[in-house]
Amino acid sequence: MTFNISAFVIAGCFFALTSCKHEGSGAGKKLSDKNGGTFAMAENSEVGTLFPHTLTSQVEGLITSQIQEPLVRLNPKTLEVIPGLAQSWEISADGKTITFHLVKGAHFQDDKCYSGGTGPEITSKDVKYTLELLSTESDMNYQFETILKDRLAGANEFYNKKANSISGIRVMDDYTFSLELVSPSLSFLKLLANPAASIMNETAVKAYGKDLKTGAGPFRYDASSTKEKFVLTRNPNYYATDSSGCSLPYLDTVVVNILPIEDGLALFENQKLDLINTLPSMRVKEIVEKNIKDFASKPPRYILQREPEMISQFYVFNTKTPPFDNLKVRQALNYAIDRDKLVDNVLKGQAIGSAVHGITPNTFAGYNIKNIQGYSFDPEKARQLLAEAGYPNGAGFPEINVLVNSGNSRNSSVAVELQKQLKQNLNININFESLPNTQKYDLQMHGKSSLFRDAWVADYPSPESFLSLFVGEAVPADNNARSFPNTSRYQNLLYDDYFKKGRNSSIKDSSYAYFMRAEQILVNDAVIIPLWYEGSYRLLTSKIKNLNLNGMRYYDLSKAYKVN
Repeated sequence: MTFNISAFVIAGCFFALTSCKHEGSGAGKKLSDKNGGTFAMAENSEVGTLFPHTLTSQVEGLITSQIQEPLVRLNPKTLEVIPGLAQSWEISADGKTITFHLVKGAHFQDDKCYSGGTGPEITSKDVKYTLELLSTESDMNYQFETILKDRLAGANEFYNKKANSISGIRVMDDYTFSLELVSPSLSFLKLLANPAASIMNETAVKAYGKDLKTGAGPFRYDASSTKEKFVLTRNPNYYATDSSGCSLPYLDTVVVNILPIEDGLALFENQKLDLINTLPSMRVKEIVEKNIKDFASKPPRYILQREPEMISQFYVFNTKTPPFDNLKVRQALNYAIDRDKLVDNVLKGQAIGSAVHGITPNTFAGYNIKNIQGYSFDPEKARQLLAEAGYPNGAGFPEINVLVNSGNSRNSSVAVELQKQLKQNLNININFESLPNTQKYDLQMHGKSSLFRDAWVADYPSPESFLSLFVGEAVPADNNARSFPNTSRYQNLLYDDYFKKGRNSSIKDSSYAYFMRAEQILVNDAVIIPLWYEGSYRLLTSKIKNLNLNGMRYYDLSKAYKVN
């Protein structure tokens, strides 16, 4: 496609002078003249949970991060760490101790689970409870490996029931506490901005368990929500204010619709959505031409954005299950895929590029993925490797069932193309089954098939987020037990060693050098079939202001507002 859309790609934020008015009911808070309105957006991945410690998808994180509140947040424009419930912090000279100071007067949302229905003030006790809960093995906790394992001093011992408390947590008073790290870390503060690290109240968790839908965030979960439409309403007791002292958030309501991409596009064209996050690339030219006045007007009515995202698309092998426990088989499939053909003929531009260099997208300054030697299209080499693995011309190779998630026709189109290529180039047969994402991912975590469609959106802006998926030491010996985030069940001691050295380095260049070595090992071992790096088109109405869209799909809706 040669259509030039650069004239319609607009960056930047809109700021206006703000005045405040009193909210009116006793709290003494002031409202901005920006207050009011509904922001509606579309996503296409099913939501299975809103409990912070069981999140597994970007969409679940998006919704949860509006309801819950972490110690720190990320600036959505720069992705640098900014205050959240912790208004400030100091890091010791050796980089291993961080002392936090909580905002005074911040409260959990009002809820019937509390005495009198009033949300209690957030104190250091809640932080300690949350971190201990995150360090407790249970079916309510998928995220210990990601956030705290090998990072917070004493967390491993607490998790393994070798200690009754976490030695790295020290509470000084209701608003001051410190966290001692095992090693200095470039990423720990960014990890604390993850919705999985949101601060929770013990009373609320005991009342609701995994059904918890109340927190301390800018928006409250509304009972009118369904699986297809999540409705969030403004939390009038949210602690944060804008630079003029006016109460945040500005928006009255946030609606996240879960529906197929094409349905979302139709709603946007009928002015029932403000944002569609993934736009079918083959429709871009048609949409712009049909609505050219709305894109070209000054100011434009619609904004079209496209940028490299911190998202990789790939297929992941179950490396413990035949035939993919055989390295040569995995390498053969990697060489047999023509990724450029896939990007050009199936995705039709809905990608930044084919993923021939590994899992990490080319979005991190100083981390040059072109230095990683990947798999170019080489069907002759692929056939040779498959023969060496014991399957000459595909003879005797078992029929493979690939699990893909439904809700996005692109997933099925890609699976059909890969099905054709593997039959043509290796004479092997694969079938695919489309399932709701929650069902598919549960089967994937429990090793119930041998090949899965997958994607990863960075949890925090670092190659570490992608490489953390393959650390092998926590993979269970039971191949049917849950393995998260390492659903490939890949184990390589040298990979783990380089990953840990990168994670524990306090110097970015050194950290990236170790990560690069780890990723090369991962690619050599052909644990996944990298396919492409994401670069989706997004459509946004210009009525929404102060909403920074970024490559991590990290949203802070507390400061967004809508104009008429």
